[in-house]
Amino acid sequence: MRFARTLAALALGLSCCLAACETTAPYASCPLDKEVTDKGICTGTAGSTSCVVTKHPQCDLNICLAYYGKRSLCTQTCTTDGDCPAEPGVSGTSKCWTFAPADAKTGAAAQKYCVPPSVQ
Repeated sequence: MRFARTLAALALGLSCCLAACETTAPYASCPLDKEVTDKGICTGTAGSTSCVVTKHPQCDLNICLAYYGKRSLCTQTCTTDGDCPAEPGVSGTSKCWTFAPADAKTGAAAQKYCVPPSVQ
């Protein structure tokens, strides 16, 4: 009985470790479709539109960003540039970019996201 409990605990621990290993690299590509722009979560003009999806299933932190018409990528929220991870294999510094400023009238906080150097 004790052996069975130990074995079950080991199996659970191993599955947790394996699940934790299934993470996307910082700034991995994520697809955005036309439905995103139709729903109005984008800003800018044609060809230089920026879009944010905050519940994207392919991103670990659920955020997919298209920055000024460039490729869409998984990202995270930030407050300062120091909150943003480096982009693997790319020189340069990621920056904390404001997608939407705070709105005192509605009480909405600023929406800020990390942007890697490859799309700046």
